Amino acid sequence: MTETTNGPAWMRVLGAFLLLSFGGMVALMVLLVREIGIGPATLTMLPAVLVLGAGFVLVTASVRVDVADSVDLRFFPLWRRQLEYSELESVRVEEQSWFRFGGVGLRWNGAATGLILGNRPAVVLRTRRNHEYVVQCSDPERVAEHIRARLVAR
Repeated sequence: MTETTNGPAWMRVLGAFLLLSFGGMVALMVLLVREIGIGPATLTMLPAVLVLGAGFVLVTASVRVDVADSVDLRFFPLWRRQLEYSELESVRVEEQSWFRFGGVGLRWNGAATGLILGNRPAVVLRTRRNHEYVVQCSDPERVAEHIRARLVAR
């Protein structure tokens, strides 16, 4: 079973804006490199390339949960974690706010890792090492049921 949830529309719009505006800036610097010199062009392009990377992440951001022989958590394109069922202590669904993690996206908060897309229900996986993975997805109840079924079968 695979559950994929794309980032919110505002995230994709912001990412597209960053890609277009800073992509244009990089293109302009490439065109003007002879007039302004390599040093100033490079110093202008380096931060712009970093912003382009951030824009790419915002446009492509998605949360994916694969429940098969293990539980595979992904915040595409940046992060992946594979949890074996033997590592899991509990599975529950609860309402989660982005306030808990201080924002949206891939977040760390002490003994918790959040794949946060806004204010919505999330699957909360607690490991035997007392670490929580909070994963917001479209149908957290269905994801939790599949994980529980695999836990019982083991």
